[in-house]
Amino acid sequence: MYDNKGSGIKISIHQPEFMPWPGFFYKMTLSDLYVILDHVQFKKGYFENRNRIISNRKEVSLITVPVRTKGRFKQSIGDVEIDTTKNWKSPLLRKIRYFYSKAPFFNRYYNQLADTVFRKEYLRIIDFNIEIINFFRQNLKISTPMLYSSQMGVHSWKGSELVMQICLLNHADIYLCGPSGKNYLKTDDFIYRGIQIEYLDFKSPVYKQAGEGFIPNLSTLDLLFNHGEDSLRIIMGGAA
Repeated sequence: MYDNKGSGIKISIHQPEFMPWPGFFYKMTLSDLYVILDHVQFKKGYFENRNRIISNRKEVSLITVPVRTKGRFKQSIGDVEIDTTKNWKSPLLRKIRYFYSKAPFFNRYYNQLADTVFRKEYLRIIDFNIEIINFFRQNLKISTPMLYSSQMGVHSWKGSELVMQICLLNHADIYLCGPSGKNYLKTDDFIYRGIQIEYLDFKSPVYKQAGEGFIPNLSTLDLLFNHGEDSLRIIMGGAA
């Protein structure tokens, strides 16, 4: 648990996405603690094993990691295994290279991604995703502590009650949440417990991409390859 008690402690909670979009790191940067929600059920079609990138010809494409889901409908995110019978690393890296080899900061980051992150062997998708998240954290210079919900003993809680229990266990004063929280959070319960809910409506800042126009809400890989060390400043311009 997070025991750095003080005034105004801000906590956010999110599933461990694959190649997360800039809004993921925007919320992380504003937080004193970032809780990785890994004990909840994995849902096919979400961003835990896929995300979007774009080429200099404005071709939008999904990049994915194959996972084992057959007969495992109720498995948690933390239990999902990568389908290691499939050749996925080399094709994924080739696609990234094809789409971004001409980007201004490609050479600065691609080898680190390929030689450090992709060279390791992974059984679970969460282990791969956390390695990628840490790759971004290192290059964006984000040092927010991260903890796992699976280690907090909150498995019996769901929805608004789950969020509140995580906040209470980690001494949160403020819970940072996306707009979707308005649909399920029981605001009165948080007020009663002395926890303020702060809604963040992140809008992707427009930045220079290859080609004409701008496509928002891609993997942060797009921003990093195009803007390098200036990426976090651009992300934090998405305040709303």
